[in-house]
Amino acid sequence: MKEAEYVERWSPLDRLTHLLILLGVVIGVVSGIPQLQLEILGYNLGDSFRWITDVIGGEVIRRLLHRYVVTVLIGVAIVVHTLSFGLRSKKSNILFTYKDLKDLVSYYKFRFLKAPEPELGFHMPGEKLLYWIAAISLPILGLTGIMMWTNYLPIEYEVLRLLHRAFFILLTVFVVIHFILNLVLRDQWPALKSMFLTGKVLSEWLRKHHPKTFEEEKVVWIGRRRAIKTLLTVIPAVALGYVLNELLKPPMYIIRNIYVEPSKVKSGDPFTVYAEIANIGYREGTFNVQLFIDGSLVDEKSIALLDGETKSLSFQAKLKEIGTHVITVDSVSTSVEVTEAPPPIAPELAERFKKLLPEAYDFVPIIKEGKIAYYEIYNAMGNLIAYGFYTRAYAPTDRLQIIGIVGLDYKIKSIDIDRIEPGTKLHNEMIIEPKFEERFIGLTVDEVGLSPEGKVDAISGATISSTAVVDAIKNALSSMLR
Repeated sequence: MKEAEYVERWSPLDRLTHLLILLGVVIGVVSGIPQLQLEILGYNLGDSFRWITDVIGGEVIRRLLHRYVVTVLIGVAIVVHTLSFGLRSKKSNILFTYKDLKDLVSYYKFRFLKAPEPELGFHMPGEKLLYWIAAISLPILGLTGIMMWTNYLPIEYEVLRLLHRAFFILLTVFVVIHFILNLVLRDQWPALKSMFLTGKVLSEWLRKHHPKTFEEEKVVWIGRRRAIKTLLTVIPAVALGYVLNELLKPPMYIIRNIYVEPSKVKSGDPFTVYAEIANIGYREGTFNVQLFIDGSLVDEKSIALLDGETKSLSFQAKLKEIGTHVITVDSVSTSVEVTEAPPPIAPELAERFKKLLPEAYDFVPIIKEGKIAYYEIYNAMGNLIAYGFYTRAYAPTDRLQIIGIVGLDYKIKSIDIDRIEPGTKLHNEMIIEPKFEERFIGLTVDEVGLSPEGKVDAISGATISSTAVVDAIKNALSSMLR
């Protein structure tokens, strides 16, 4: 077959764009679907595809693929597409109009119902539709994903997540349908081959399936207009470069807060220093955290954190010298008072326990693994009447403290959920209201869990914070039984 019988349908830049977007969408779907919490007729898609995470190497690899690899592929594809659009010597109509909608219906009537074949231009109606769905979906997916990733929340986190999932599903469904139809319709195989590999199709094929192509194509004037289009390539290129420069910076951490438990200790008795460590970088990192007492280095530990993750790191120490000592974790400081006979519980915590259980009189801390696991609560007669615990829960938007009273039958009697720092804005204030707290009353450790596995209904629009609270309470109860 002579070369002259072929017509170039896609330029090398167009083919590169197609390949990059296809790879980006495929990797995005594969790495994103394990996190897609969507139930259809009781069938949870995310849970059903959780095995993908293990197959591709774990959660760290899944995050790298879904964030870095997809961002680079789609970002480069947008830059290349803008460049190819500016350099194109011919233009064709890519707008999706009402006529294209009628042509789309007519085409599939022709394919499956033997109706007359419509006359089509350079693009199939389905190609135009997919183009605009991708043109709308990809920027929204990128923006919402980066906002959630970097914890930049100009609007509610749940709204961002809803938008991200909705357009993820929309794009995935149309891409799958488009490629299945093109694979099923064998006479479209030359189009697929040219789209990704050769860039060319037979002139005879083009005139048969896209007869208006040669009428539709017009030569672009090589002048100011084309130069401006080419220069516009700089905008997505600079934006992509800036985003990658930020995302590729080494992971960093900050100390959000430190506290000592108990804050008063007897000389020679152990105490625990807790530090809330947050990874404010954009990928997993391992950080060395140092503990100083009165300016002297006494301990050092390492902690691995996923991007955006906050964990509590603990240090155990002892002091013999009576007085107030400065405790510093990196650059954040607090103090501990060493006395001859310190109170077994902080007065503020004792008051909050008494508010939940008025007959409480005395509190005895139970130490496990060098830290206070919970408190035994006694009445004025010296009888053990309940157990009490204090714990904390962290979510991307909320930092909460939880105080609970547990009966001798190890069922929760009362719960107080509150913000750690007074006045802090919460993602959903219902997380600290009595209506949510009451859902835990009467539950055992085995019953504490989000429904349907457990008996606690999550706060609508605050599932992540609800999960963090449930996990913190469950861990506190478990420590009583160990």
